[in-house]
Amino acid sequence: MPDAFDLFNEATELAEQGQLDEALVLFQALIRTDNNNATIWNNIGIIQFRQGKYIDAVNAFGQATDIDPQFTNALFNKSLAFVHLKKDTEALRALDKVLKLNPHDKEAQSQLALIVQKMAHACEPLKTDSQSVQSQLRV
Repeated sequence: MPDAFDLFNEATELAEQGQLDEALVLFQALIRTDNNNATIWNNIGIIQFRQGKYIDAVNAFGQATDIDPQFTNALFNKSLAFVHLKKDTEALRALDKVLKLNPHDKEAQSQLALIVQKMAHACEPLKTDSQSVQSQLRV
């Protein structure tokens, strides 16, 4: 029987290969044995985001940040999921937390500027490339 470390590596490898359903099953098995692991929750959120399950992703990223409030990658990822849910105010709140923890985070600064620009031009929808947004997710 593989240990948690091997299972985590296998799940990560499956996710990288695009086998999201299989990876999610393994990460969920891991979370049942270690519910307070922010990294596993973040990875679950990334998979759910990539599957287009943005509400589930927000919840998973939220679990990660509840466990570790300074986990800036999960906060950043949560902001991206909020953007896809058209919840720009919540996305800004998450980015604000990232920038309070790391004021020099260039990606968070850029994402914040995009959301502010989008909100300022609410009548003109901002076109985003779904692939580029997914590539911004942080492990």
